[in-house]
Amino acid sequence: MPSSVIAAVILLAAMTPGFAFHQALRRYRPQDTRSSTIEVVQLFSVGALATCTGLLLTLLAGEVVSFLVPLDALPGAPADFQDRPWSWIVAGLLTMSLSLALSILAGLCAGRMSPKRTGAGLRDGTVAAHALTYRAGPDKTLKPFIAVELSDGRLVEGYVRYVSTDPDPARRDLVLQRPIAWTGPGDIPRTRSDAMCVLIPGALVRVMHISYPPRPTPAPDPAIVPSPSGATP
Repeated sequence: MPSSVIAAVILLAAMTPGFAFHQALRRYRPQDTRSSTIEVVQLFSVGALATCTGLLLTLLAGEVVSFLVPLDALPGAPADFQDRPWSWIVAGLLTMSLSLALSILAGLCAGRMSPKRTGAGLRDGTVAAHALTYRAGPDKTLKPFIAVELSDGRLVEGYVRYVSTDPDPARRDLVLQRPIAWTGPGDIPRTRSDAMCVLIPGALVRVMHISYPPRPTPAPDPAIVPSPSGATP
């Protein structure tokens, strides 16, 4: 096997668990402004520790499972690899899987116990996109209902249909769907709109108020009278 391929495999094995650790940690703790050198050192350190731990667990498992590689096979690794290559391949995959699982678990534990944790899971992307696409309720079925204050003083209300994820707030457009209502500007009272949807340019948005009201249950049609057996005639 070429030395460059071996070096690439070692680099991947060393950095992938460290990257998984950082991704799990960032779910609960914001990323700080540390230097790139420190972050690379942490990636290698966590990755190497997790890989060594995964390798040790795999070798200990090889003492029990005959198909895996035991501890006494390490001194004669090149020759033993030629005798049973699939055992070494499975052991390598198991080692990588264990190191990734350990790194993710360590990242989640460190994030939850960190004094800098936010109290909720973090996700990449804009705050507006997460706030406007979050579903509430025990079964996550309540859609966000938005009251948007526009720059001209009007207030428009409706359920969220689409939201742009553009990083520029002026281009973060919003589409609301009915029931839609307008209020203002000034003393103009609240008025229901018959429109199916309304597009609000991001440049006009000043403040958004978010709530999760339950959708009203439609009233039964009086023309449909259920039969005594429960079937509809």
